Amino acid sequence: MYKAAVRFLVRRSIAQLNAGNYGSALAIFTNDAELCFPGVSSWAGQFRTPQLSRHPFATHRGRDEIEAFLQAYVGAGIQMEVEDILVNGPPWRTRIAARVNHGIVDADGNEVYTNRAMLVANARWGKVRTQEDYEDTQRVAAYDQINPVNPIRS
Repeated sequence: MYKAAVRFLVRRSIAQLNAGNYGSALAIFTNDAELCFPGVSSWAGQFRTPQLSRHPFATHRGRDEIEAFLQAYVGAGIQMEVEDILVNGPPWRTRIAARVNHGIVDADGNEVYTNRAMLVANARWGKVRTQEDYEDTQRVAAYDQINPVNPIRS
């Protein structure tokens, strides 16, 4: 039952992001949560220069920075489609993985950005403590080239 509830919360948060509301997504993070974007991209460089390492590097620390990211994400008009959500572990040490497609369609209906990602999170009692988003950073860089005013980049 708990795993089904977690999957529901993730799907609801993503549906709300797609509708332009980031509140549900922000609500599932703890106050001291960390968001990591491995690699070099405008997503990763919003607040600090990414450190390349085999260990996760928190590119966003705390709810304020995560909220700023989510505001920019919604502002960019990115739409996300969930392919699958995996949940494992007890409520006090839950691991979540979601495979998604996301992208941006312009006013003329042209797809100007598309990517696939794997979102991997660790949660405790329904609140995300850490999340790593793995995606093709070359696609992000290509989008940055055609849209230099990418709201993700500060």
